[in-house]
Parts: sequence; structure tokens; C-alpha cells
Amino acid sequence: MKKFLSLSLIICSTLIFAQKKKNVDPGYKYIYKETSFETDDYKIYIEDATAIDAWSKLKVRVFNKTNDYLILKPTDVTFKIDGKEIQGTDKQLIIVPNDEASKVIDVKGPGCQVENYSITIKTLYKVAANSPAIKAEDFVLPVAKNDFKAGNFKCTLKKHELKTDKSLFKFVCQYEGDGIGILAPTQISAVTPKGQDNANFNRNKGTLLERGKSDDFIVDIREIPNSGDMQKEPWKLKWNETFKESKIEMIAGGTINLELDPAKTAEKNK
Repeated sequence: MKKFLSLSLIICSTLIFAQKKKNVDPGYKYIYKETSFETDDYKIYIEDATAIDAWSKLKVRVFNKTNDYLILKPTDVTFKIDGKEIQGTDKQLIIVPNDEASKVIDVKGPGCQVENYSITIKTLYKVAANSPAIKAEDFVLPVAKNDFKAGNFKCTLKKHELKTDKSLFKFVCQYEGDGIGILAPTQISAVTPKGQDNANFNRNKGTLLERGKSDDFIVDIREIPNSGDMQKEPWKLKWNETFKESKIEMIAGGTINLELDPAKTAEKNK
């Protein structure tokens, strides 16, 4: 009985959709089935795909199966809708090793209300994460100078606050090399007044920087009991493997077909 009812609902939804399609309201929302695409390097999930006449949008969720960084650029994503090819826009998505990240990509119509369409991801990019760390001098506290360099990275301390139980720092770093700069703030640690190592509490996943690009990050050092007073005694930040430099390579993308979900479409437009 349950199977019969479910089948009936789908048939009814399809009929309702077919009737509406003859004279579709430009604001009528088309909802598409979720789908995925997989290679040895990544798995891409297409979720929340929706369209009205004026636009089509979807969420791309990328799981990185590698020990390297991946980059997805919306400008490399092409929607093929009713014979027209429309290129995505917006900032690139960086996926750190063995993790996932997502973003919404949208394109403008008119004419986006179609039962089926495809998106082609021309390419993704891989950045090797196993390059050697760039050495940088320890950052001595209390602060003696705000600026320092680490290879092709130029960094500035923008603000800081020293307290006994918690110290915060905001740095901005710009990459000036010809490759890809890898900035990984989770690698930062502090050497406490009594010589103990203390990790950065802020779990910023880091980023990739092309030449001339910059990013800011927070260093959050929490008190270790009986390790000395961070507010009154000298200590320092160690950069460890925070700074690296690598190269970028293209890897294969693919084409993903999207299909209308009649039941969800009918439900959404009640």
C-alpha cells in the first residue's frame, strides 16, 4: 500500500508539473534531484539545485580524497541550459587535504526553467602539500617589531592582546612568489616562558595564495597552568610548517547531468 501511495504521489506530481509547464510562471521553482560525480582525487556532490526563469543555482560540495590541496574555480563551471552555455562566477573554493568544502554557484537567465540540464566542470587544480616548510624567525614577545618575512611571504602583525590566561594575535600575510603560497596557521605554536610548546587554539584551515594575494589569520594561545605568565614574561611564537610554496597542476573535471524532481517541485510550489 505504501509503495502504491508513493507511486501515485510521483505520478500526480508529474502531471501537475506537466500542466504548469504549458504556461510556466517565471517565479515557479524547479527543484532537481541530488547527484554526484567521483574520480580518484575527489567526489563532487550537487545539492539544492533550484531554478526559476531568471536564474539557476546549486550547491557544489567537494570532498578531497588526497593529501594535497584542491581548488575549484566557478569560472571553470559551465551550465548548459536549453542549448545555451552560461559560465559561473564568484570566488574560488579551496579544499584542504582529506576534508570537504562547499559553495553555491549561480547563473543568470532568462530561460532557466528546464526539466534537465548539465554542468561541465572543465578542470580542478591540485597543489602539492608536501613541499618543504619555509623557515621563519621566531616571533619574540613582547613585540619588538610588527613586520617580518618568510621566504616569499611578507607578514604584518595588525593587532594583539596579551593576557595571563589568553593571548590573541591577528596577522596579515601576502605572497610575493611565482608559484602558490600555502598558509597553514594551525601549524603555529608558542614557546611558553618555561619552555613548553603550546598549540594555536584557533583551528583556521588555512588557504592558498597566488602572487600578490593576502590573507589574515588569528593566533589564539591559551594558558598552560604553571607554565609562566604570558603577560609579564618573555615568550615567542614558532612558525613550524606555517609557510610553504608549491606549484599548481590541472586535473580532470567532468560533466554532471541534473534531472527534475517532480515531487519536490510540486511540493515547493504549493
